[in-house]
Amino acid sequence: MKTQSSRQIFDRRQRGFSLIELMVAVTLGFIVVGAVGYLFLGSRQSFRTTDNLSRMQENARFALESITRDVRMAGYVGCGSLQSMAVNTIANPPVPALSADNAIAGLDTPGAAITNFMGTTITRPAGDAVTITGAFGGGVNLTGNLDPSNADVQIAGNPYGFKANDILIVSSCTNADIFSATTVSASGGIVTVAHANSTNTGNRVGTYGPNDVVLKMEQYTYFIGMNPADKRALYRTSLTEGTIELVEDVWDMQIEYGVDTSVTADGAADEYQTATAVAAGTNWPRVVSARISLLMIGPDNVLSTAQTYNFNGALVTPAATAPDRLRMHQIFTTTVGLRNRLP
Repeated sequence: MKTQSSRQIFDRRQRGFSLIELMVAVTLGFIVVGAVGYLFLGSRQSFRTTDNLSRMQENARFALESITRDVRMAGYVGCGSLQSMAVNTIANPPVPALSADNAIAGLDTPGAAITNFMGTTITRPAGDAVTITGAFGGGVNLTGNLDPSNADVQIAGNPYGFKANDILIVSSCTNADIFSATTVSASGGIVTVAHANSTNTGNRVGTYGPNDVVLKMEQYTYFIGMNPADKRALYRTSLTEGTIELVEDVWDMQIEYGVDTSVTADGAADEYQTATAVAAGTNWPRVVSARISLLMIGPDNVLSTAQTYNFNGALVTPAATAPDRLRMHQIFTTTVGLRNRLP
C-alpha cells in the first residue's frame, strides 16, 4: 500500500498541461505581445511626429529671425536716410552703389539662377529670393583724419572687429561714403582704417566730425538652394561671407512686398505685391514692409499618405514621386517693416 500510494503521488506530480490549456496560454501570450508591440509602435510614431514638428518649428524660427533681422535694416546708413542723405560709393565693384532702388529688391521666377558676388552661378530649385543692402551692426565714433582728402579714417577702438576687405560706411546725418578697407591697424587706442586706391576709386565727399560713425556695410541675398545632402535649404550670400547654408528642409519661400502707393507717401503699406509687380512699377523705393512665408518640411518620412496643404494661394498635394510626399509640411508667415522707411 505504501508503494502504491507513493506511485499515485508521483503520477499526479508528473501531470502537465493539456493541449487546450497550452493553446490558450500561447494565445494569451500573443495577445499580450501584440498589445505591447502596438503600444510601442504607437509611441514611436508619436515621438517621431513630435520630433519632426519640433525640428520644423526650430528651423523656421531661426530662418525667419535671420531674414527679418536683415530686412528690417534695409537701407540703414546711420542717423539719416537714403532719401535725405548724399551717399557716395568709392569701393570698387562688385560693391554696389547703395541707393533707395537696391536697399531691398526681390526675384520671383522659380528656378532662375542667381550669381553671387564672387561670380558663381547658383541654381535655385524653388521659391523667391530677396536682396537687402545697408549698414549692419553698431557704429564706432570717428577721432581723426576727417577731411575728404585723407586716405584713411581713425576711430576710437574696434569693438566690431573691422578688418581688411570689409566694406565700411563712414556716415554723418547728411553724407555717407562707402569704401573698402585695405588695412586696419591699432596704435595707442586709436584704430586707423585705410582705404587705398588699390580697392577704391575717387575720394570721399563728406567732411565728418567726432559725432559721426563708421559702420559695416553688407548686401545679403536669401534664396532656396540644394545642399550637399541633396536637400532644399535656405542660403545666404553676402559681400564678405560668401555663400553659406543657414537652415535645411526649407521647401519653399514666398515674399510679398508692402508698397506705399499713396500720393503723399505716408510710409504705410497700401497693398502687397510680388517682386515682379514691384519691379514693373519701379516701386522698390516705396516698399515699406515685407511679408515672408516659409514652407518647412520634416526631416523624415512619417506619414502614410501625402499631406495636402494650401501655400501661395494654391492647394498642393505632393506627387507620387515627390521626395516630400510622406513628410510633414508646415507654413510659417511673418510681416516685417523696413525701419528706415517707416514714419
